[in-house]
Amino acid sequence: MRIALVQQHATSDKAENLARGLKAVREAARQGAKLVCFAELAFEPFYPQRPSDGGHRELAEPIPGPITDALCALAEKLGVVIVPNLYECAGEDSFDTSPIIDADGRMLGLSRMNHIPDYEAFHEKTYYTPGDLDAPVFSTAVGRIGVAICYDRHYPEMMRALALGGADLVLVPQAGAIDEWPEGVFEAEMRVAAFQNGYFVALCNRVGKEEILEFAGESFVCDPGGNVIARAAKSKDDILICDIDLDQVASSHARKLFLPDRRPELYAGWLSIDETPERAAEPEPDAIVSLRVLTEETLRPILKLSKQMPPGQEKMVAPNAVSIAQAHFNEKAWFRGIYADDTPVGFVMLYDDPDTPQYFLWRLMIAGPQQGKGYGRKAMERLIEYVRGRPGATELKASYMPMPGGPWPFYQSLGFEPTGEMEGDEVVIRLRL
Repeated sequence: MRIALVQQHATSDKAENLARGLKAVREAARQGAKLVCFAELAFEPFYPQRPSDGGHRELAEPIPGPITDALCALAEKLGVVIVPNLYECAGEDSFDTSPIIDADGRMLGLSRMNHIPDYEAFHEKTYYTPGDLDAPVFSTAVGRIGVAICYDRHYPEMMRALALGGADLVLVPQAGAIDEWPEGVFEAEMRVAAFQNGYFVALCNRVGKEEILEFAGESFVCDPGGNVIARAAKSKDDILICDIDLDQVASSHARKLFLPDRRPELYAGWLSIDETPERAAEPEPDAIVSLRVLTEETLRPILKLSKQMPPGQEKMVAPNAVSIAQAHFNEKAWFRGIYADDTPVGFVMLYDDPDTPQYFLWRLMIAGPQQGKGYGRKAMERLIEYVRGRPGATELKASYMPMPGGPWPFYQSLGFEPTGEMEGDEVVIRLRL
C-alpha cells in the first residue's frame, strides 16, 4: 500500500490552508497513495504557542464541520483514506482531534489527544480538554489504523494499547519544533515503538516558521522492525510518499514473540506503584499518629503500603486490599488508615461488636520503611483508647503467628498476655482493659 504524509506550513488564513491541503491530497492520489495523513492542526496556526486568553473555543470548529465536509467529499471522489488533525469544539469542551475518513467518504470516528502538555511555547492545557475516547483502532479500506496525536507518542501505554487494539499502522500527527529534542530522539522513540509493538509508524510533522516556534518537518515512516524507510524534507513543505507492506506486521518480532509472551496480570500492580511524581514528605519519629477514616481519595495510598513489607512479613498479615474487602462484607468491621502527620504509614482493623465485652484486633500493619519509628505503638495506644470507650468493653484480644522476628515482644510491651488458646496456627493473646 502507498501512503502519503503531507507536511505543510499554515497561516492565519484557514481557507487558504485548506485549499493547499486539498491540492496535496489530489497530488498524493495522483501518485498512487491510498492513505493521506496530515500534521497536527494542519489547517490553522499552532495556537498554543502562547497561553489562551480565554477565547480559545472560538478558534475551534465542530466535527462534522466545514473542513471535514470538504475532506469527506474529496475522499469519496478519489477513493482514498484521509486522516487530518483539527481543533475541535464539542459542547463546552475543545479537543485536539484526528477524524478518520474512509475511502468512501464516511467518517469512521475520532481520535482525541489523551495526554496534554504545558511548557514553554506548548501551552496546550489552556486549549485542549484531555481526550475521552481511549485508544481506538479503525478498520479502513486500507487496513487497521490507530492514531497517537503528538504528545501521546511519549506514552508507551498508549502505543501498546494501539497494538493490542490490532493496529497495523499508527499515524502520529505532530507539531515538533526544530531542535526541540536531543539529536536522534525524534526518530528513535518511534522506531522503538514500531519494533516493540510490531506495526508501521508514520509520523507527520508540522513545518514552517510561526510566531514563536519554527516547526521542523522531517516526517518519516518506520517499519515493524524499527527501521526508518522514508523521510521527508527538513523545514519545507513536502509530500512524503512511502510504500508499506502490511504483511510484515504478522511476521514481526513483536507479533510473533513480544505480544504473545506478555503477562498482563502483573502490569496493573506495577504501573500503580508511583502514580504521582511527588512523594509525600517523610514524617519524623515524633510525628503525631492518628487513625483516619478512608475515603476514595485516600484509599489507594493505603493499599500500596502492602507492597512495602519486608521479606517474610508479608506472611504475617493479609494485604490491605483483602482486609478492606473483608470489611465490606462484615458490618462489625471497624478499620482505619494509620497516619504519621499526613503520611500514610499503616492500617488497622478491629472486630467491633458492642454486644460483647471482648473486642478483637483483626489486622495491624506498619509499612516496612516506617517500622522502628514508634508509629505502631502510638497507633495501638489510639486503638486501645478507642476500645476502652466502647460499651461494656473488658478486654482486647489479638492473635499472631509465632515465628522468629514475630510481633509477640511488641504486644507484650503493651500489656498483652497469652490466653492459652490457639486460633488455627496463631497464638491468641489479650489485654485486660
